[in-house]
Amino acid sequence: MLIKDKIQGEKLRTSLKRLIINITRIAKQQTDNYRQLGCEKMDIIRKFNLLLEVHYRTQHEVQFYAQAMYKSRKTLTNLFGLCNYPSPSELIRRRIILEAKRYLYFTDKSAKEVADDLGFTSAAHFSRYFKSATGLNFSEFKLISWVG
Repeated sequence: MLIKDKIQGEKLRTSLKRLIINITRIAKQQTDNYRQLGCEKMDIIRKFNLLLEVHYRTQHEVQFYAQAMYKSRKTLTNLFGLCNYPSPSELIRRRIILEAKRYLYFTDKSAKEVADDLGFTSAAHFSRYFKSATGLNFSEFKLISWVG
């Protein structure tokens, strides 16, 4: 990788394409109802996941994602249920908590700074949200992550 040439970029793009294809195949195998639901419904789930990755820091409500996809909140929830996926609101919560834990492990940011970065209006709201999801408040979790 130390030598720069045109082939290097093409190799990386090819590897990325193969990775995406393999991940898609694995996802299809893991979804029991994939053949019954068809590609269109699975595309909705993929689009939701992509939107979530882009907007989870600022958009915490399912309604935003449903509107962005021109679907109702209930339609999304029902579709995820048919596929035996967690609900959209649960996926949003998991993604926010995952990012909060990353901040804990890899930065020295305070709860207020993390709350600001994750789009919460107040540190208190974020702390309640974090504690309801993990069972520990932010500082307790931080202490455990340093010890364990």
